Amino acid sequence: MLALIVAVPAFAKSKRDVFPIPCDVLWSAVKNTLENPKDYGLLAVNDLTLKASFMVVGNLVRYTDRVALTEEDGGCRMELRMLQVGPDNSDERGFRHRLKRSLSKVENATSGSEGQSRPAVPMGQQ
Repeated sequence: MLALIVAVPAFAKSKRDVFPIPCDVLWSAVKNTLENPKDYGLLAVNDLTLKASFMVVGNLVRYTDRVALTEEDGGCRMELRMLQVGPDNSDERGFRHRLKRSLSKVENATSGSEGQSRPAVPMGQQ
């Protein structure tokens, strides 16, 4: 019984990334990513606190995943909490990949120079 209690926190991991961009730009990319009904079921979005709860479509286990943004050191810190069972974290990798593509589209739309800017990458992970 004790081993089960100790192992439970390992299933839901939280990772933090700091992006060198304003949170409103990153939030637009997060919302664009989560609005794809083929990939995510959006449960709740709070534009004031920059938090969202969602589920990954197609998972056998129903679990509420979360993303939250906060201003930090002139950039934006993203805390992503997703269910991870076993060594494979394909849902998290998929989210990050889709977010990167969405962020690239948002940055290109705001800068007006398609193809000239590269997507912002996290400055560091904790």
